[in-house]
Amino acid sequence: MNTRLACFFLTTCLAVSSAEAKPYRAMVTRTATTTKSGNLELGLRYQGFFALDLDESQPYQQLSPSLRFGITDNLEANLYLELLALGLPGEEEFKVAFGDIPLGLQWTFLETSQAALAAYGRVTLPTGPSDEDGIIPSLSDGTWDWEGTLVGEVRASKDLRFMLNASYLHQGTRDRDPRPEFDVPDAVQLAVAGTYNLDKFTMLGLEVVSRFYFEDVITPVWRDNATQVEILPVVRHEAFPGLVLEAVAGIAVTEELREIYQFRLLLGATYEFDLASGPKLPKSRDDLRPPKPATKRRR
Repeated sequence: MNTRLACFFLTTCLAVSSAEAKPYRAMVTRTATTTKSGNLELGLRYQGFFALDLDESQPYQQLSPSLRFGITDNLEANLYLELLALGLPGEEEFKVAFGDIPLGLQWTFLETSQAALAAYGRVTLPTGPSDEDGIIPSLSDGTWDWEGTLVGEVRASKDLRFMLNASYLHQGTRDRDPRPEFDVPDAVQLAVAGTYNLDKFTMLGLEVVSRFYFEDVITPVWRDNATQVEILPVVRHEAFPGLVLEAVAGIAVTEELREIYQFRLLLGATYEFDLASGPKLPKSRDDLRPPKPATKRRR
């Protein structure tokens, strides 16, 4: 399948970012810009957890459909669904489980051309498998969770942006019946990111995400893994007006995180459109080409 057909397939089947493309969004670090009022953004993201020795890779993958809706120009609601693949296809113990359901709200209360501030709140409904002891708390572990995050953004130029997130993460208690319950420790998370638009359609970025749990034992399996720092190089590309493809290979920095995984792969796509007019999907392969700038007439 050639590149144009692959993009066409993603557009029509995933139906996933923006009537105005937003290639400046980071992957993990939240940005202060919200979805435009009346717009709906659909997304789909995959992530897997690996080691250089593939036999040591974590036996779970995640597929997460998402939805963002612009209530007003500065207020956005979002919903995430999570599906977990436990084990590897072909193995006897392989199974697919429905994960937790995070619900979030972001309010950008200050925005200028040079900077912006926002607040983000999230509650997670515990619909995931709480009896899978190897699943880390940042995934679907079947607990009631909530998050409060302050988002700061500096817009150094039209193409260069810096973001800072400071978060408090409350983790609930895992129901492991018939085994004893496990109270997951709370954590604080700090994330910084820089993004640069190479052109109108392609963005490069670098993120550093650090998470510090209040106790060393974060799951019944991971018992000395409280300090987690990860570096994430980012690339995002607008393949079609509104359709943004994204890819990351996060690299674990601290030993506590490297014991869980050495790197994780993130792949995704987002598609945003005005609900009033509906999505404008390509009708031919030529529509998949980015719009060319108008040529100047010779005098």
